[in-house]
Order: sequence, then C-alpha cells, then structure tokens
Amino acid sequence: MEVVNESAVTLTDVSAILKKKEKSYSDAGLELRYEQQRALDHATKFKKVSQKDSKAMMKQIDALEFDLNPERVVKIIDQMPKNVDDIRAIFAKERFKYSEEEISKIVDIVDQYR
Repeated sequence: MEVVNESAVTLTDVSAILKKKEKSYSDAGLELRYEQQRALDHATKFKKVSQKDSKAMMKQIDALEFDLNPERVVKIIDQMPKNVDDIRAIFAKERFKYSEEEISKIVDIVDQYR
C-alpha cells in the first residue's frame, strides 16, 4: 500500500472516512479488515462532536493565530478540554509559550460546541 497523503485528522473525520470505506466495501461484497473495524469502533465510541462542528472549531482555533501545529488542534478537538489545566496537559511535552488569557480563548471556543 502506498501512502498518498499524511495529515492529522480528528476522530470524527476518521469515523466518516471509515464509514465511507465500509459502505464501498459492502457494495463490493467485502468487509473492513480487522484493524479498520477496530479503528471505526474506537472513533465512533470516543468522538465528542459532529464532523461539521469539528471543522468549525478547527477554523476558529486556527483564526486565533497562536501558531498551533495541526496535531495539537486535533488533540484539542478530540479531547474537548474543560479548563486551562486540561489544555496545558495537551502541551505538556513541549515548551509552553501561551498565557492563561490565550488558553482561555481556546476553552471558550471549545465550550461553544460542548
């Protein structure tokens, strides 16, 4: 198998992609492979927002211009942090450069979709 594109995606996107693949496989009389089915089950169980809300939240967080990498934005959307400390935990492995006021803006955006 050849990797065509690599990017960070939310659990809602994973769920949508695998459901689409499941339908196309079903039309051909096939089933998802074991790993694909497990990934679909996981994404469906743990996603917290709709795909539409996920995309809207991503645009709003990107509009803040905090220079967050896409993996961190996806992690924020997947985990739906409730407070500043939850967001700090997401950034625990990297040098932290955001003030509490900036983080509060992210929490406010997340709260809109809770």
